[in-house]
Amino acid sequence: MTRQQTIHRHQHSIRGFSLIELMIVLAVLVTITAIAAPNLMDRVRDGQVQEATETVREVVAETRTFAIDAGVDYHFRYEIGGQSFVAIPSEREPSAGNSLDADGQTADFRAWANEVSDTIFLQNSDGDTSGGESLEVADFGNLANAGDLAQKSWSAPIVFHFDGTAEDKSFRVMDADRRSSTVTVRGLTGSVRTSPVFIMEEDK
Repeated sequence: MTRQQTIHRHQHSIRGFSLIELMIVLAVLVTITAIAAPNLMDRVRDGQVQEATETVREVVAETRTFAIDAGVDYHFRYEIGGQSFVAIPSEREPSAGNSLDADGQTADFRAWANEVSDTIFLQNSDGDTSGGESLEVADFGNLANAGDLAQKSWSAPIVFHFDGTAEDKSFRVMDADRRSSTVTVRGLTGSVRTSPVFIMEEDK
């Protein structure tokens, strides 16, 4: 066998071995992907629910701040089975609040509306049958989308008093696969906390 034939055979062996290696690596990658993909998607969906929950939690906490700053009670409400939630004064035309701004004027009675993505919805906690209430356009103050909000079905209000207290209440932020996080308001302090995302069991 000539030297050129030896080199050619050696190169052919290297090419063949490399191809086998590539096939093995690809097979391993496909197997790992098949195993990891469901877990990865679960983490992504958990993250979506947790992100939505945090958005809601921030507005719930802000409702307490609105009440304290304005010196009037505020309501936090969520659309049952929907995506919208609001922070609005408990009365359409509140009387003068207890807080004054730097110019000695009564504090503004702010209203706030927000919503989560259309893959997420808000729901009462188990056993809570309250809500399903209709509100009028005037209840939403000067919110630009007050007309649309008045068409929705709302939860019973979570009341935040101007002294910083509230009422004990909890509700859920969920997706269609029943991934859920619970938002809980503690009445004595008005504090808000959320639970880790969990899978709710099917109703029996």
